[in-house]
Amino acid sequence: MTVVKICGLTREQDVDAAVAAGADLVGFVCVADSPRGVTLERAAELARRAPDGVRTVAVFAGAAPDGPTDGFDLVQVYGTSSPGSGVILGFRGAPDGPLPDGVPVLLDLERESQPGEKTLRDHWRRAAGVRAPVLLAGSLDPGNVANAVAAARPWGVDTARGVETAPGVKAHDLIRAFVRNAKSAA
Repeated sequence: MTVVKICGLTREQDVDAAVAAGADLVGFVCVADSPRGVTLERAAELARRAPDGVRTVAVFAGAAPDGPTDGFDLVQVYGTSSPGSGVILGFRGAPDGPLPDGVPVLLDLERESQPGEKTLRDHWRRAAGVRAPVLLAGSLDPGNVANAVAAARPWGVDTARGVETAPGVKAHDLIRAFVRNAKSAA
C-alpha cells in the first residue's frame, strides 16, 4: 500500500481533512519564507491534531534545527549527508551520490517548476530506479498521482500545492481525491 503525505498544512481544518481522507503522514513546513511556512511552535500545535496512526512530519529547508523537534514523528531535511533515525532525506532533482541504507528519501522537482508531461514521466522513471524507500513529490495532484504510482512504485507520495486553492489553503475535495487515487493505484 502506498503511503500518502499531505504537506504544507497551515490550518486546523486542513489537518482534520487530511486525516479524515486517510492520509498516513501530515507535513508542516517550518521555513519562514515559504508560502506554506509555519513556525515550529505552530507546526507542533497543528501536529497535535493528528491521531495515533497518522505520523507527523516537520519539514526544514536544510538540516534540522539544533533545538528539539519534539511532537513530530519524523523530520524531513534537505542537504544533509548523515541523517539520524526518524529522518526523511529530501532532494530536489536526482540524488547526487550514494544514499544511506534504509533511510527514506523524498524526491522532488526543482523549486517552483511547472513541468510538462515528459518532465514528470522522466522524474517518475528516475524515482523507480532509486534503491531506497522513495517518497515521491513534485507537481503531484489528484489527476496524475495514479500514473505516478504506477510508473515509480514508490513507498509513498507527497503533495502540497496539488491539493490547494491558494498557498497553504487546502481544498478538502482535492485531498480526498488525491488520497483515494494514490491508494487505489498501489
